[in-house]
Amino acid sequence: MKSIRTRLGTLALFLAIFPFFLPRRPRIARRTLVRADRAHIFPLIGDLRNWPRWTAWNQRREIEYHYDGPPAAVGATMHWRSRSCAGVLHVTQSHEPERIAYTLMINDLRLLEGAISLDEIAPHQTRVTWIARWQGAALPWARYADLVMMWWLGSDFVTGLDNLRQLAETTAPAPVPEPAAPAS
Repeated sequence: MKSIRTRLGTLALFLAIFPFFLPRRPRIARRTLVRADRAHIFPLIGDLRNWPRWTAWNQRREIEYHYDGPPAAVGATMHWRSRSCAGVLHVTQSHEPERIAYTLMINDLRLLEGAISLDEIAPHQTRVTWIARWQGAALPWARYADLVMMWWLGSDFVTGLDNLRQLAETTAPAPVPEPAAPAS
């Protein structure tokens, strides 16, 4: 009986102390290798109207989307709503064909900062890296929620990157716009 109380006491002590060692600013990073040029991949990440095609979020639940601002540049905004939550994703940086950065507000409670970068490591091979970070809970015991969020986002990022890889490797490259003819 004494060893059970000792074990339970040790577990309780661990659970009380462990959150103090969790990061105050959690960060998630996932990457994948895509067999395509980054100029082919960038329209899939740079134009928010393409995100429902590859992100994991719309595969779990029915989501309504609407968009504001330009479709694919700084200021592009995607509003989304499902039965359980709502959010706004806003593009804060767009450097074609290398990188986008964004903020994501979920239920007006949690603000995430994220970025997706494309690094061409060989001809027709691009490393896609997706990162996100946020301000963690102030109370140490509330940081367990950050652990759950890290697991949840990490899983969604892996699924989304797999979907992006499949989409980029199986679709034709986006057409390159023709330069505008000079005005006469």
